[in-house]
Amino acid sequence: MADTFGGLIDKLITADLKMWNNQEVFYEIRRMTYDQFKEKYLSNEEGSVELWKVLGKLADLNLQRNKLIDEVDEKLVSLIKQAMSGEDLDDGKNIQRKHKTY
Repeated sequence: MADTFGGLIDKLITADLKMWNNQEVFYEIRRMTYDQFKEKYLSNEEGSVELWKVLGKLADLNLQRNKLIDEVDEKLVSLIKQAMSGEDLDDGKNIQRKHKTY
């Protein structure tokens, strides 16, 4: 089943939260002097690898976030077109009903 508008928003929020949590490293770096930065991230292999991993993860999350923003925009336009043409928005494709399994 294709993503619903709500499902896309959920994915977007999740990507935003992951980015937020991973950006803590940038805030830490911003508070450092250049000498502290060099000592922690550039003076040894472990620091360089840690910084490389964080940068890669943030780049991937940003790409995912931007893709999801585009998908939300496309879904919204699709829903508006469907509504403007008089189609039923509750046709089983736009709403994924949840059910409790307990």
